[in-house]
Amino acid sequence: MSDTETTEAPELEETTDLAALEGSNAMPEVPADGAVEDAEPEGKDEDAEARGMPPSLSQRGAGFIARFEGCVLHVYNDPTRNATIGVGHLIHLGPINGGEPSEFRHGITRKRALELLMGDAGKAARAVRRLIKVPLNQHQLDALISFTFNCGEGNLAASTLRKRLNRGEYAAVPSELNKWVLSGGKRLPGLIRRRKAEGALFSNCKYD
Repeated sequence: MSDTETTEAPELEETTDLAALEGSNAMPEVPADGAVEDAEPEGKDEDAEARGMPPSLSQRGAGFIARFEGCVLHVYNDPTRNATIGVGHLIHLGPINGGEPSEFRHGITRKRALELLMGDAGKAARAVRRLIKVPLNQHQLDALISFTFNCGEGNLAASTLRKRLNRGEYAAVPSELNKWVLSGGKRLPGLIRRRKAEGALFSNCKYD
């Protein structure tokens, strides 16, 4: 078993002070120099398998994402005022309105938060596997899943990050990640930390 693989579920720490995240769970704006107008076509999931790309987020990757998204066991409004719970799990667009499912209105356990995270991250993993056409190992996949979880599949698809990586420019990934730190016209300290950590994870397998 490699140093990036473990079957042990991460111990999620409950976030009690969302302000301490300093915006690391905010969806960033598209940078002026970070997107292309003519995104290349998507690939297929089976193509990723042929390249030996791992199938999903690792347990260590789940813990990595939770550090930046936070883990809130009750319903709250995220930085964009959408009803959210757990590790960035979107309940519905718009703020809390009292119509949330009963499962969420009464709060959830850390185990349920992890289940929701793995389900949501599965969507991001499938996007990365379709959009990235060069081989990735587990820690590289985990870094790009974290980016996609935060920024969205569409932004990965149209990014210069994707364009350069698909040319085989692995070394360009950290600098491309670092472009995605603006929200509300400001560079958020939390997003700066997250992008730097994703770059270190991609290039150097640094999960901590």
